[in-house]
Amino acid sequence: MRHFAQGRPHALISPFTNTTNPYIDLQKQLLCDIGYDVRPLSVRYLMSGGIADLFRHPNLIVLHWIELRAFTDNGRRVVPRLRGLPVVMLYCVLMALSRAKVVCVVHDHAVHNARGAVRTFSVALMSLVRGLADVRVVHDEHYVAQFRAHYLPHPLYWDVPGRSAHAARDESRAPAFAILGTIEPYKGIAQVLESWPEGHALTIAGRGQAAYVAALREIVRERDLAAWVTLDARFLSDGEFDAQLDAAGVVILAHVAESMLVSGAFFEAIGRVPVIIARAIPFTRGMAVQFDNVLLFEHEEELTGLVRYVAANWPRLASPEAIAAKRQKAIATFGWEVCRQRYAQCFDASMGEESAPLASARD
Repeated sequence: MRHFAQGRPHALISPFTNTTNPYIDLQKQLLCDIGYDVRPLSVRYLMSGGIADLFRHPNLIVLHWIELRAFTDNGRRVVPRLRGLPVVMLYCVLMALSRAKVVCVVHDHAVHNARGAVRTFSVALMSLVRGLADVRVVHDEHYVAQFRAHYLPHPLYWDVPGRSAHAARDESRAPAFAILGTIEPYKGIAQVLESWPEGHALTIAGRGQAAYVAALREIVRERDLAAWVTLDARFLSDGEFDAQLDAAGVVILAHVAESMLVSGAFFEAIGRVPVIIARAIPFTRGMAVQFDNVLLFEHEEELTGLVRYVAANWPRLASPEAIAAKRQKAIATFGWEVCRQRYAQCFDASMGEESAPLASARD
């Protein structure tokens, strides 16, 4: 990072906190590590004098998921949130007027679980936000051209300075399968249960929508899977999530296509659990090329074969040598030092007039 005579530049980030996902904390820590003072992009901060930060060129405005403020899930479906739309429009005005560099991190194709006209509206709103940004960032290289974006690696959740090492594994037993995180329709969990083979333990844990959780319990009942499937539908603390992940031998990522660009759960699991089974989308196809412990399915009917393959080959897949090799490869690809270097290069270059790959939509 180049030296600024006026001291450390500021990075205004929104959202500034996320109690359900440590991703924002990782982003704040990375920005601090590469030379920024991190501040909240909030009305309170702006009104207390922070508005001047918007007009200082060395500063950054970093936006994540702001389109979500314009929508809400009423328990039956995703609908527009009338009080949230003016907030998103306010952000758009700030983006248009700002002299600080605006960074939009593109996470999703559309608002999760939105359908029909609401989904179309969410896609249009996200396009507007992206178009106003100076720099667009994606965590999947497949979308660099589509979004005229810059690729930055998604940091591993477990390779972070100051974080304690995770628990040692005992993989001598049969593999335990898990789906962890929020329990929502876009995760494709119902389809997994419709095809889940008896005889293999599956844990589904995380905060869930009541109606969707009820539908999942009904599938478990109808297919007589209660002896094999554990559904723990509640918010998991960081410690509880880590314990569930350490107990899992295989993490399943069944997210439906055209929902998110990458899965955050992948970066919790890769290098930490022996095997990941994932739906074949552009991101996971790329990961399967790099990591031979990422196994893909196109349709849920293929899950039975994959689950049985993993169980039959578990001693080899879960050997200490195999786990250590995947851990080192994950660190080499997405580890903290790799991310720190790439983020510093990206954001330092984005401040220069010479940065053609990161050209602004407004410049």
